[in-house]
Amino acid sequence: MIIFDNSNLHERVYVYLRDKILNNELKPGSKIIYEDIIKELGVSRTPLRDAINRLKQDGLIDVKPRSGSYVNLPNVKDIEDLYDVRKALELKALTIAARTMSKAQIQLLIDEADRAEESIRKGDMKPFFEADRNLHRTIIQHSNNQLLVSIMSTLELKIKWYGVIITKNSDRPRQANEMHKKILQALFDSNIEEAIHLMDVHIDEIKHHTIEDYS
Repeated sequence: MIIFDNSNLHERVYVYLRDKILNNELKPGSKIIYEDIIKELGVSRTPLRDAINRLKQDGLIDVKPRSGSYVNLPNVKDIEDLYDVRKALELKALTIAARTMSKAQIQLLIDEADRAEESIRKGDMKPFFEADRNLHRTIIQHSNNQLLVSIMSTLELKIKWYGVIITKNSDRPRQANEMHKKILQALFDSNIEEAIHLMDVHIDEIKHHTIEDYS
């Protein structure tokens, strides 16, 4: 049994369940067995219920009356909607970030993508996912638009969650990482139009690959 102290108990239960879902340890469509979680974490129903409600707001859990709580089972429309909104926001962010990011910052991202490529060859996908989110998050942060940053932060969990789906096919991370390097090289060379075009293609590819692999 995992023992949590009582400080911010709801937050700890939330993070625990959220990470189980994001790491695909709790599969889409699987039922959340309250009694098992209570026994495993040594908590009461109140912090668990609060955590479940928050995960419902995140879109990670579906609460069905008289049936129970389930890990959300995304459909194709959910994936399409998320990536369409993501593309619109990220292309806007990139248009601004391309003029505000320094070459030193871009080089750090290139170096990270190189390390991710080496890890992918070894079968370790974790560095790729870290580099992936760092790249896109850095571009968003350099948009100098706090509303855009706030909206993207609400999408972050689902983007990460859907992204785990592509690990079913080891070619997906490799292909995505190659595109990251092309985008970053265009940025480094101050070829802004090319970087924007590549990002447009990149997000569309992720959407189609995610739908294909998920289906």
